[in-house]
Amino acid sequence: MWNIIKNDDDINELMECFGGFENSCICSVKYRSGAYVGQVSEHFINDDMTVSVLLQRRSMGFVQTYELLFRDIRMLQLEPLDKGMECYLTSASIKTDDRGIVFSTWDDFNSMNSDAGVLLIYAASLMWRDVSETVSITA
Repeated sequence: MWNIIKNDDDINELMECFGGFENSCICSVKYRSGAYVGQVSEHFINDDMTVSVLLQRRSMGFVQTYELLFRDIRMLQLEPLDKGMECYLTSASIKTDDRGIVFSTWDDFNSMNSDAGVLLIYAASLMWRDVSETVSITA
């Protein structure tokens, strides 16, 4: 079941459920443009730009896996670390404004979380769900 972020209370619920993203890691980031080439028209339509982010953390001996789904992407910045580097998040920040929602692996949006690289997403909306029981991530 998807949970929709509509206000600060919804953000606080996500942050509480996932421990403020402390000691979590980004397992995957999937961008979907929604673009396609029509059979008749030569127009490329990108009417469904989404980014799905899968994150994991260990809490009380259990692995939690959460999926964040951002719709109507306005900005996506991804700066991964080099292979073999630490990639855990110490925290994440989420805020809303009059145009949408911003998610950042920067603490308070202004100091880079150098242990995890950078992921910054600005979108019209955000939904999330706990997929711990249905998704298994292995190397």
